[in-house]
Amino acid sequence: MERAARAAGLSPEGAELLRIGENAIYRLAHNPVVLRIARSASRMETARREICVARWLEQNGIPAIKVYEVDDQPLLIEGYPVTYWRAVSGPAGDQKPDRKDLARLLRAFHNAGDCPCELPIMEPASWVKVENRIEAARGIDEETREWLRRRNDELAKKVEELEYALPRGPIHADAHPGNLLVDEGVVVLSDFENVSIGPREWDLLPTAVAVDRFGLPEREYQEFVKIYGFDVREWPGYWTLREVRELGMTTWLMQNINESPAIAAEFQVRLSSLQESDFERPWTFF
Repeated sequence: MERAARAAGLSPEGAELLRIGENAIYRLAHNPVVLRIARSASRMETARREICVARWLEQNGIPAIKVYEVDDQPLLIEGYPVTYWRAVSGPAGDQKPDRKDLARLLRAFHNAGDCPCELPIMEPASWVKVENRIEAARGIDEETREWLRRRNDELAKKVEELEYALPRGPIHADAHPGNLLVDEGVVVLSDFENVSIGPREWDLLPTAVAVDRFGLPEREYQEFVKIYGFDVREWPGYWTLREVRELGMTTWLMQNINESPAIAAEFQVRLSSLQESDFERPWTFF
């Protein structure tokens, strides 16, 4: 972080670590800048894509986080790709982004037209990613691992038969309120590392799944549908994509089952509900 800040002529003194996951994200204290440091040099192309997508959205007038212009970014600092972003002001008072904001931003994103960036093709879901999680998981027995493999294979075949209702095009691919921020009173879209070319239905799934799994009130879902203009639950392929997403959510959590008993317990809840085809059992958000 210190070397990345100085490489752009910025001060690292007093920087705050906001979070660490796929990226380490720091907010600088003396400049209105956020540094996003990726895990390895293999993420360089993803970092370039994030910068390109953010500039495309700005050119199209879509509220989104903005690039802090640094020559030749992303920079590779000691083998870590670094991108530089303008810090947002944050919410004022009790302002909190909600799913109405998400629907409005997704509609604008999906209507923005062709994207000039080199975007990967996304087929729901990333089967390689799920396969890698299954093979790399620690703390699960072989019977569970084999069931997950079979389920993954079954869903991959079912997805091939889907006929989508919406046109394919650029999608955010991780569309939930956690990726909304507030800047000077305006809700903006963030986190572009998964932006790709794929079915627009995929961006609508998180809100639909939130109703049965995480207790989102039906009223809020209907507000989302009214603003976006399409109800993905009415599409015949919804249940197949929902199962795909829920398998992905379960294997994502599986990676962290050794971190705490709460995560391990939630993984078992999700796994058993999938195995029993129980689509209404509540899940806990992590």
